[in-house]
Amino acid sequence: MQLLSLQFALCFAALLALYWIAPKKAWQNALLLVGSIGFIGTHSLSAAVCVIVSTFIEWRLALAMGAVTERRPRLMVLWGSILLNVGQLAFFKYSQFFLPELATVLKPAGISLHVMSVLMPVGLSFWTLQKMTLTLDVFYRRKPATQSYWECLLFTAFFPTLLSGPIEFSRKLLPQFQTARTISTGQVAEAVWLLAMGAFHKAVIADNIGASVEVLMAPGHSGFSLLIGIWAYAVQIYADFAGYSYLARGCARLLGLDITQNFLAPYLAPNLSDFWKRWHVSLSGWLNEFIFVPTSLALRNWGTMSIIAAVWVTFLASGLWHGTGMAYVVWGSVHAVGLTIFNLTHGWRKRVKKKYGSAGWLKWSAVAVNFNWVCLGYFFFRAGHVGVAVDQLRSLFGHLDWDPVVENWNVIVPCTAVIFWLQSALAATKNEFWIFQKPIWFRAMAYLVLAFLLMRFYAPADRFIYFQF
Repeated sequence: MQLLSLQFALCFAALLALYWIAPKKAWQNALLLVGSIGFIGTHSLSAAVCVIVSTFIEWRLALAMGAVTERRPRLMVLWGSILLNVGQLAFFKYSQFFLPELATVLKPAGISLHVMSVLMPVGLSFWTLQKMTLTLDVFYRRKPATQSYWECLLFTAFFPTLLSGPIEFSRKLLPQFQTARTISTGQVAEAVWLLAMGAFHKAVIADNIGASVEVLMAPGHSGFSLLIGIWAYAVQIYADFAGYSYLARGCARLLGLDITQNFLAPYLAPNLSDFWKRWHVSLSGWLNEFIFVPTSLALRNWGTMSIIAAVWVTFLASGLWHGTGMAYVVWGSVHAVGLTIFNLTHGWRKRVKKKYGSAGWLKWSAVAVNFNWVCLGYFFFRAGHVGVAVDQLRSLFGHLDWDPVVENWNVIVPCTAVIFWLQSALAATKNEFWIFQKPIWFRAMAYLVLAFLLMRFYAPADRFIYFQF
């Protein structure tokens, strides 16, 4: 069931009606849990079983950890949780590769291995990290272990965040399930804005510009075509992923719940460090808290090298989390290299800033360089294969000629302009609800324009890009 579908809209409307007439929060939670498990079931029954069983194990581990105070047994429980969750990710993500290889190795010995197609549960990478915070938050003593299994299951299976995040911490979302919820007209207005922005980003921007990306990035085109194509892909993946996050937050807001704002104008970041504070904020926060900080503290005697080593560990883990091929490891390495350069040039950057101050040309030059570095990583991220990405980069730098295939300017230019304008508005106000700071006539016009664009340029809704993870 897709979030941008009539089927989902009708089911969510029915759930919403029952949810707000429910007399107690326990009834609301029960409705949310049934709806969330049902939502998973529409994608895969095996996924629903996997969520139910793995959450039960995590809940028991969290309780076991909460019952002891000594560090050694708590560490043993923590490593048990890490091994189980990493093993689950590795099995479902990599089984399609290692099972056939194992069958090939065993065949000469006369051993037959029946290779089954292992279907990866929907949203596995996202809800696994979210579920792990049930134990991690207890280990770091940021919250006590939750006694109710059903609340933990609702936390893991919560349908707005299930497929592509945001990845929530148990200490933030679980307390919201444990308290009475109310909703105001202001929250409804904010939710409508989030849903409208989500539909616009995905159905108007991402899916329309995505068709142009497929043409521009096809084999055989010139470097110029690939350059425009990767810039367009940057717009597509942002609009696609941010669109889902807007929809998820809009649905949660209508339920009286608040989840993480996942994007903060990332393409206006002047460096990679700032970029990762703005892009996929919930994943960045998880990786920072549970991988980067512990690694840098463990290596703190290394000085600056402790930071660089922690950066590499974090981004290699991020690459493996995203996908199963070497291309995702290279993508993570591109960001690790960029952040290594950023850390090693701290003194030089400080001198440049002292000399030129806050000159506009310096800021926008940094933004342009950073954006193109991010796009370098996108070659590997999009291709999924190192060889394909390398061939594209060779064409980019070796054949940078005008290509007549770049003919969809009427799609690429307005989509790009709108995305950067919206990011500029967010960066200027530091408020995703900046629309409510405008006069009522401006808001009315904005909604009318959004409605017109959705009706006029609505493209058939493809799967969200991050669903594959």
